[in-house]
Amino acid sequence: MFHIRKAKASDMPMLAEMALVLFPNNRMRTLPGDTFLLAERGGIPIGFCHYRIREKRCYIAGLGVLAQYRGHGVGSQLMANALSRIDRNGVQATSLRVRAINHAAKLYSDFGFFEKKSGDTLVLMRKKPS
Repeated sequence: MFHIRKAKASDMPMLAEMALVLFPNNRMRTLPGDTFLLAERGGIPIGFCHYRIREKRCYIAGLGVLAQYRGHGVGSQLMANALSRIDRNGVQATSLRVRAINHAAKLYSDFGFFEKKSGDTLVLMRKKPS
């Protein structure tokens, strides 16, 4: 079993290391006011979701689960938890970018994201559910 919590400042160095493992070709860019959710199993970090809200828009900057924990619902629970928090903040539209070959693209469509722009990198959007 695992649980999800909002990350604390003391979690940031470990989150940066996890991001390097999960996304070796991308540098994690953190801005003031960004939110990180952390999935843990037995106190061990296994995944995270990084998002930023600006006015009525949200950008999901990263969602990743360590390879050995994939396929157990961790990514789905991180996304569900993040979207619940995002919706409670009055956000009207949420977007993210994902490589077209990434198997997580289906996960995003399951949560109401649709393709806004395509190519090697998809831009996906989600309108706030009514």
